Amino acid sequence: MSCTSVGLDGLLSLHLLPNLTCLDLSYTFLDNLLPVFETCSHLKVLKLQACKYLADSSLKPLYNEVARALPALYELDLSYGTLSWSAIEELLACCTHLTHVNLSGCVNMHDLDWGFGGNKILEQPRPDGLSDENKQPHRLLQYLDCVGCPNIKKVAIPPTAQCHYLSSLNLSLSTNLKEIDVACCNLRILNLSNCISLETLKLDCPRLTSLSLLSCNIDEEALEAVMLCCSMLETLDVRCCPKIRMSVEQLHAAYPSLKRIY
Repeated sequence: MSCTSVGLDGLLSLHLLPNLTCLDLSYTFLDNLLPVFETCSHLKVLKLQACKYLADSSLKPLYNEVARALPALYELDLSYGTLSWSAIEELLACCTHLTHVNLSGCVNMHDLDWGFGGNKILEQPRPDGLSDENKQPHRLLQYLDCVGCPNIKKVAIPPTAQCHYLSSLNLSLSTNLKEIDVACCNLRILNLSNCISLETLKLDCPRLTSLSLLSCNIDEEALEAVMLCCSMLETLDVRCCPKIRMSVEQLHAAYPSLKRIY
């Protein structure tokens, strides 16, 4: 049940739950999360789905360099919210401790480009003297959901992005997504279903086991390149792909390692 009318007074009562680990404030009209940050030090999961009144600065305590709020937090759901792209970009750049992030339906979500020159925040000079190839922090991110984000046109995650733990990436229903260039050594599931504008697909994901390309616009040449770089792929969905004319039987013959083809 959604308690849309919960306000600051309600959040102040959280001090009575010092060991709270999961908090769902989805569909509320909250614009201030300070009581949560001040009282829920053991919180691991925070759900803020469709919290459309949160200001861009409301989540900054999560990556305060002096005293980071909610140090145990690993899952954050911001789906269907209205945070600006700069706030989302800063969150992704600085909250490298998060393992589960949901940004589905965020209309202000733009290109996810963690390549050189693609993220202004990560280009800032480092005082510790790290070289260019080491200046991006290691990310603990394992699951990233960006379902139905209409303003994503490009996703680039090179090895230098340090996404060594990313195992699941869901970009389905992002209808304006045109280009994917992902190199993640532990990515196992990639969902690009109904990304109807997708034409460029470059993957270097040796552990990828499941790839959904339902209703995508990639051709057979791009698919062949993917198969060469993703040798552990077991499940492939290419239904309703107008440029892939091979039958299921032909796909099985060309790529015998596949166990399930749709």
